[in-house]
Amino acid sequence: MEKIRINTNSREYDVLVGEELIVSDNFHDADNKEVLLIVDDGIPGKLIGKVEKILKEKSSKFHTLSMEATEEKKSFSSLEEIHDSLMDMGYSRECLLYAMGGGIICDMTGFAAATYQRGVDFILIPTTLLSQVDASVGGKTAINHKKGKNMIGAFHQPKKVLTDMIFLESLKYRQITDGLSEIIKHAIILDKEFFVWLEENINELLLTDSSLYKYAVSKSIQLKESVVSRDETEKGVRKWLNFGHTFGHAIEMYGNFEEFSHGEAVALGMLMATNLSIDTSDLNIEVAKRVKELIKKVLNEKLLSKKFDSKVLHEMMSSDKKKTGDILNFVTIKSIGEADIIKDADLNLILSSVEL
Repeated sequence: MEKIRINTNSREYDVLVGEELIVSDNFHDADNKEVLLIVDDGIPGKLIGKVEKILKEKSSKFHTLSMEATEEKKSFSSLEEIHDSLMDMGYSRECLLYAMGGGIICDMTGFAAATYQRGVDFILIPTTLLSQVDASVGGKTAINHKKGKNMIGAFHQPKKVLTDMIFLESLKYRQITDGLSEIIKHAIILDKEFFVWLEENINELLLTDSSLYKYAVSKSIQLKESVVSRDETEKGVRKWLNFGHTFGHAIEMYGNFEEFSHGEAVALGMLMATNLSIDTSDLNIEVAKRVKELIKKVLNEKLLSKKFDSKVLHEMMSSDKKKTGDILNFVTIKSIGEADIIKDADLNLILSSVEL
């Protein structure tokens, strides 16, 4: 087991990375606590039962809330359902929430914890590769609004994160590629050596049963920590982590949050952001080819052949929460491992970047 310390201004906490972490010794935080376990209803029952057994034995009061993990359900009504459960059980400000699921469950649980009685503790058990390297680190919590993704939320750091490789065994191929797109993103903007490692090992990682995942996940978490520790609330360098996201969130809206998964949308968005980088950040064309080649490894032919209406996509970017006033901000790259932020890019350059 590896322990990665996350340092932010509001809280320091550990992310445990390894195998077979769902054991009693890692759940001392629940001792004599009022505990609510919020789980993705798609997780295998055997794994849920293992966590429930431990928490029931340790807690003074325990309840499980099973929820559907879809973008449509990442809503005010689901947030209210969590709050209702807490209030119906009579939970106090000293209660503890556990999130067991992917990014949607982690985000909603975190936001519920941030808002219940002005803030309670929560612990994450991320069960998808994407949530293990993204939603579990950094304290971004949110729900969606009908006019935009993750528009209602708060920065609220977890107390602990249990990142168990055992959950990867039950993932579908699409969920693996979603997570790999985020790992690739961290390498592109932050670490050239890790990028080269991914180039050399991507085919084995795509086999989904690779022994390389523990290293890839740990390295990705460490890279994200190096940014979050400097900029917890995204006033500066944390914006780099939005590489591909201005395009990506618009792509999710373009597909009505059904056609594209978050990882697919961000991967497509990174291709577009790389195109934009050539024109706005002087990215070398040969380097851009390398970057795009690696990103394309996690996208299928159907996605790569998708044609977008660039003007419609640009219109959907207008609701992006990362803009400044009416000015859209794009994260680009000057080279591998060196991010850049472009404000008020030329409209024609943005539109031409959409061509994959």
